[in-house]
Amino acid sequence: MNDEDADPDAGADDTAAEETPTFKTRFGTDYDKRKAELHAMPGFRLKNDIDSLRRAGHVMSKNADELNRHAAKFLQRRAMARDTTDEYADELVRYLHNYLTSVTSLIDSQRVVMRHCWGKGSEFETGAYKEHVKTSFGTGEAEFMKDLRNYCTHRSIPLPGISTKVSWVQGGPTIMENKLTLDRDKLLDWDGWTAPAKGYLRAKDDRFDLLPVLYSYVKTAAEFYDWFVNEIRERNADEIAEFNKAVDDYNEWYRDEMGMNTENYRNLFGPPPGEGNRSQRRGQRRQPKRTTKSQRRK
Repeated sequence: MNDEDADPDAGADDTAAEETPTFKTRFGTDYDKRKAELHAMPGFRLKNDIDSLRRAGHVMSKNADELNRHAAKFLQRRAMARDTTDEYADELVRYLHNYLTSVTSLIDSQRVVMRHCWGKGSEFETGAYKEHVKTSFGTGEAEFMKDLRNYCTHRSIPLPGISTKVSWVQGGPTIMENKLTLDRDKLLDWDGWTAPAKGYLRAKDDRFDLLPVLYSYVKTAAEFYDWFVNEIRERNADEIAEFNKAVDDYNEWYRDEMGMNTENYRNLFGPPPGEGNRSQRRGQRRQPKRTTKSQRRK
């Protein structure tokens, strides 16, 4: 080995091993090339964006479910407020915090994806998207939910009031009503509320139920999510269709190369993964109706 071939990391010891040469098979080279081509397609970025939205929506939905189930342990049982434990209250606060944080994450994810698809300040952002945001979330209740997340960050995580009201009418049954409430005046002590959220709070009772507000927001957020994902699919239908076809072609090539498209393979292992009509594959949504190029670019 001459000086030019010397290993710069080797010491004075002449026993240093030479670098082992590496090479790729034809399959390895083709595999890397085909994968790189798929990843460079606009449809691949769109797939990743839709997947990130799905995950953010899943997190919010599951956090809302967990909060609801924990709240139900008190609200739907004949237990008095005095019988609840510190652990129950601590967990209630944790679930509330997780839910409110996931609300913000979903909002941010939708904004990021929108700008990936159309760019900041696009016609879609300033037009259809802005209008739908206003229609869906331009209420005091929605503003309150968004600001409550900021309240948790910059003030404190509110501990809902845990109370039991017992009432009866002479000769009738005893009625016990459990509630989880927020303290309106304590919340209003914070000066970080937006005007719509503050107006919403001022119109509430001094102690108002927490859960109905959460249910309403989850429903609104879910409807907006469905609309937004459908807009992405419809306005980028050509790119998505092109990517899906490329994935099908890649899968067919891979099955051929690995000997999976043979009768022997099917007899031993059954149909290879990914074989068959795309619309029948597990986890695939129905494809949106096609629209004209001019409609999708608006």
